[in-house]
Amino acid sequence: MSTPPEYPYDPSQPHGQQPYPPQQPQQPGGPQMPPGGQYGYPAGGNQPYPPQQPGYAQAPQPSGPGFFGSLFDFSFREFVTPRIIKVLFILWLVLIGLFTLFGVIGGFAMMGDQPFRGILTLFGSLLIGAIYVLLTRIGMEILIVVFRISEDLSAIRGQRGM
Repeated sequence: MSTPPEYPYDPSQPHGQQPYPPQQPQQPGGPQMPPGGQYGYPAGGNQPYPPQQPGYAQAPQPSGPGFFGSLFDFSFREFVTPRIIKVLFILWLVLIGLFTLFGVIGGFAMMGDQPFRGILTLFGSLLIGAIYVLLTRIGMEILIVVFRISEDLSAIRGQRGM
């Protein structure tokens, strides 16, 4: 048996979520809102953060030398592979798809002379194509894990000043 929520359902909140932080019901003679507004923010707006001053937003700083800078980094401090792994995966899937398609076409062509061998070729090429897709995905994930381990170790070294 569950206990009912401490605060009633508020239909003005998206998806029935309760406001954060939860609003305490006002009681006569009870605690009142501080003079500067709730939690020290200016009164008059339901802003969870203080208002931002225009013109003071900073653009995000680039996190490295870029693709070509990393490509010609002869000390191998920056890696290119994590940046191009998606493209490599797509290219590899296209190659697997082409070879599987050639196997399927060959299987259909073979069915005219040798039906049993044509069916085996058809199903075999589809099965081998699926296995290659699976193995490619596993290999790419292992590669990314190795690069993430390297990044995490570099961050740990940076925190410890090594």
